[in-house]
This record gives sequence, structure tokens and C-alpha cells, in this order.
Amino acid sequence: MADRVNDRGFLDVGDGHRVYWEDWGNPAGIPVIVLHGGPGAGFSNSHKALFDPERHHVVFHDQRGCGRSTPFGELRHNTTADLIGDVEALRRHFGWADAHVAGGSWGSTLGLLYALAHPGRVRSLLLWSIYLARKFDDYWVMDGPPRFFLPAEWERFISLVPERHRGDSAAIMRYYADRINDEDQTIARRYAMEWTLWEAALTSLIYDPARNERQASADPGVVAVARIEAHYFTQGCFLPENHLLAEVHALSKLPCTVVQGRFDMCTPPVAAHELARAYGAGLDLQWVNAGHLRTDPEMFSALRRAVHALR
Repeated sequence: MADRVNDRGFLDVGDGHRVYWEDWGNPAGIPVIVLHGGPGAGFSNSHKALFDPERHHVVFHDQRGCGRSTPFGELRHNTTADLIGDVEALRRHFGWADAHVAGGSWGSTLGLLYALAHPGRVRSLLLWSIYLARKFDDYWVMDGPPRFFLPAEWERFISLVPERHRGDSAAIMRYYADRINDEDQTIARRYAMEWTLWEAALTSLIYDPARNERQASADPGVVAVARIEAHYFTQGCFLPENHLLAEVHALSKLPCTVVQGRFDMCTPPVAAHELARAYGAGLDLQWVNAGHLRTDPEMFSALRRAVHALR
């Protein structure tokens, strides 16, 4: 299938940041804004496989500091509130009165936050691999069951942390963040690589450590992505604790479809269950036999069905 990019460009969102965007699909189609994961990852062409270029008009963008947005890897003026403001700036740029909003993992967080900030601009939400940006969700990957399912990978990850910094998940995360931000690029890259490989182990249902290492080694942006992730996670994603669960009841009349993998070791499935309970009747929670990634077969199929149902 030929790529249906109608246009691409950069939107100046202030404070020196320019956000890269792509206008894709049928200009007369159903409007959708897609929010990528991370924080820091950028969107990829594989996101486009969820959509029908004849039926959907989709805007993809790289969040601040990510992908092709500039300046790459910039942490200044890069907060959750900034990212929500950028989504609204893109909606205005395209002249859309409203749109469906789709996003997974960190993108699910942004989707919920954007809907809370601009409820009249969202037709529906399509979310997957739910991340609620609580301490529980952040520390799960440092102190949760994943270490028992991936003991060798956990031992490799923690081996770079001195014993005195292993007391709790916050200390481990802070130590890694400090090393990823080290002025010595050899140190920064070493810790960014291990951060990335541990994350890849958590997200991969079909785990291929050799492939993950090859990909991370070949990625020139591995330090920048890890730096942005650490920037957000060590700041609690710039949100009050438990903010989303406390506020989502306000969205109860907004249609929301959530697809959650039962075997997600990166964003624990209990978060999707808790979100559904707090959200109310407007949320349809669909469980699939998948991990974290939208490309896992059952996850992908469920998301394609949900996308086809958009009106």
C-alpha cells in the first residue's frame, strides 16, 4: 500500500520548539489525531497500518524533543502541559472542530489528559496499553513482578547500580537518570543502552535479546530518548499523584475504547481495570492475549476493529 502522506511540515509551538507533523489519508475522511508512546519515542510509519487511507484523515506528530521535532532531545520547556498544548495547537492548525484521539502507553496518558483539558474537541478516545503516570506505574518496572519473570535481564540492568542506590525504585531510577545525563557521552550511552534494553525486555511478548541489542546499538538517538523518558519519570510526569483516576469521571459520557494486553509487563493490566472503574459507562474495556505492543497480533487485530468502528 502506497503511503498516503498529503503534506508534512513543522509547527512552531514556542520556546524554541518546532513539532514535526504529517497529514495522512483522505482529506475528506474521519479525523484522527495519533499520540505516540515514550515519552521520547516519536511516531513511526508502523502506526499507519492501523488506519485506512480511504476512510481516515490522520495527523501524526513527533512530540517535543522527539523524532524529527527540533531541537532533538531538548528537555527545556518539555513538560506534559506543553505536550497537551501542542496537540491543541495542531488541531487548530488543521482547522478541525474536533477529532478522534488515539494513543497507546504514554500516548494513552496524553489522550486522557487532552480530553480532560479540551473535552469539546474530542469525538472519542481509542487507547491501549494503559499508563496512568502514578508512582505505582513508574516503579512497577523497577520494583514489580517483571524482575521475577526476567531475572537475567533484571540482574544485568541492576548490576550498573551501586548497592547503596538499590534501596528503592526511586533511587534506582534517579541513579540511572543521572548517568544518562552525564556529560561524558560514553557513560551516558552505556546507561541509555541498558535502560533501553530493560524496557525492550518488558515490552516484547516475543523476546529476542540479540535483535533488541542490535537495534539499540544502531540507534543514534538512544541517549536522547532515554533522557526524555528519565526526565518525565523522575518528575512524576509533571502531574499530581493519581491525577487521572481522580479526574476521569468527568469524561464518563465520552466514548472510550481501551484495548489492554493481559500479559503486559510494561504497563500493568490492573491499570486498565482501574481506569474502567473510575471512568464509568462510556468506557469499553477489551482484553486481548497480548503484551504491551500494538503490533502483537491480538492487540493489532482489536485495534484495527476499533479503528474501523470510528465515525
